[in-house]
Amino acid sequence: MNLNQVSPLLSPQQIGELASNLDAIHTRALKAIQRLQSDIDARKAEIANRWKSAGIDAADKARFAQSETVAAVRQIKDNSAKELDKLLKDAGAPHAQLVSQREFYSSPAKVLARAALGDPKRTEYLHQLAYAGPAELGHMAQVAVATQNIPLASALLSLLDRMPSKDRPVGPAELAAAMKLDDYLKVQEYIKLGDARLQGILVAIRTWNQGKSNPLNTVQLALREQAIDRDLIGGGNE
Repeated sequence: MNLNQVSPLLSPQQIGELASNLDAIHTRALKAIQRLQSDIDARKAEIANRWKSAGIDAADKARFAQSETVAAVRQIKDNSAKELDKLLKDAGAPHAQLVSQREFYSSPAKVLARAALGDPKRTEYLHQLAYAGPAELGHMAQVAVATQNIPLASALLSLLDRMPSKDRPVGPAELAAAMKLDDYLKVQEYIKLGDARLQGILVAIRTWNQGKSNPLNTVQLALREQAIDRDLIGGGNE
């Protein structure tokens, strides 16, 4: 572990703000591409109407109209590159911050280990249970889960972690998972949302540049979207 490369630890609220920022940039990207596509459609219609009334052979009309259309589309796409690149860069910074939090929130045990730090109740429980045996610790784990007592659960996590695995009445990871910590659960969904929004921006821009969509990318985005627990974090409009 290189402590010189550790990222700042963000709160679930701050992580949620990063995900919300990515959601907003995703919306801006889709609107920009929709506007650019409208520009292309308008130019195509204008070119088609102008050549329709030209007094030349029909084959020449079609050829000249096609050539002008290709040039117009290329110009609009070339002019859009800077705008779309900026949107992608705008999304990259908050997503990088979001990704940096995975290490801090990679397991319920890590989140529970930080919970109630500095809380006198956690210290009190540590002292009270310092000499407790497996049976008592096991029962206190049940009480912590049943009452959602985070200071008690975090104290138990410390005590269980010190014990040999064969003597533990319950594993530290099992206890942490059973607590269903709101901070841990919400951050997992925020990260999913941020990942989905960055991927959505990438796919939208790639589709615009190539002029066609990839069905596999569409399916993957849909699956990412379905995996997000909206009831837990809300928001995140498409």
